[in-house]
Parts: sequence; structure tokens; C-alpha cells
Amino acid sequence: MDDLDGREALIKASGLQAGRILDIGMGDCGCMSFFLAKRGFDVVGIDHSPNAVHDSREDAKKRKFKGTFEAKLAKAEELPFTDNEFDAVSAFHSVHHMDNTEKVIDEMFRVCKKEGFILIADLHEEDRKAYEHDSDNGEFLKRLEESLAKHTNW
Repeated sequence: MDDLDGREALIKASGLQAGRILDIGMGDCGCMSFFLAKRGFDVVGIDHSPNAVHDSREDAKKRKFKGTFEAKLAKAEELPFTDNEFDAVSAFHSVHHMDNTEKVIDEMFRVCKKEGFILIADLHEEDRKAYEHDSDNGEFLKRLEESLAKHTNW
């Protein structure tokens, strides 16, 4: 299942035109990373799975990008980057796979420039069904909102 309209809407809403973006939980398809690199962004995609990193690197060799793409093996809870390194940090349909949502959000804000953007799109209850995940009665989104609230005026 690919959500090209969702990716377009996220970038349009952010107002981002260029820059360096970290894509967290890119998966083996590198879908959001490739989407961003095609549009001229310089993208570093991370995943905790060696297979995902390998597969996305191999797939990237067959593609042409206006920007750049680099795949790295890393855990979202322990990002191997310096503070304020990225213009934006993206997590597109990936945070729900991670155990420590609060730590992931903390790390996203740490590596993102203060004037940058945190772009998160993830699953609500209807999406959970579409992606064949069990219902959690909104618990994931509640944890996500709580984690974001400590970094924002939300």
C-alpha cells in the first residue's frame, strides 16, 4: 500500500523546498526517502534492519534523484547524528513499529534544527485495519501526542 497523496500533502504542508532530511524507519522500499530525493532533497534514510538498508541501497542504484539518498543502519531511539543536523526529520508510517515512542520523538527533535520541521504521519484506527494491525483503541496516537507535547506548544 503506497500513500503518494499523503506524502505530497505532508511536504506541501511543511513548506519545505530544499534541505537535508532524515527519514526514520525507511523500510526496505525507501518509499519516503526516494520520494524526497526525487524532489531534490538530500536524504539520509535509516532503518534498524540490515536487510532494509541493503535493499534500499540496491534499489536506489536503479533510480535517478534530483537530490541525494544515503541509507544507514541505525535505531531511531539512538540516532548517530549530531544535534541540529537536519532541516527536517520525517517518520512516515514508521513510528508505530517502534517500542519507545517518547525516546524516538526526543531523538527526532534533538537532530532537527531549531527552525526545522518534524514530519510525522502514522496510523489511526482505520489505518490500522488497512495495514492489518490489531486495534489498540487509540493508545499509540495518545502516546505519540503526549511525546510531541513536551517539545511543542501543543
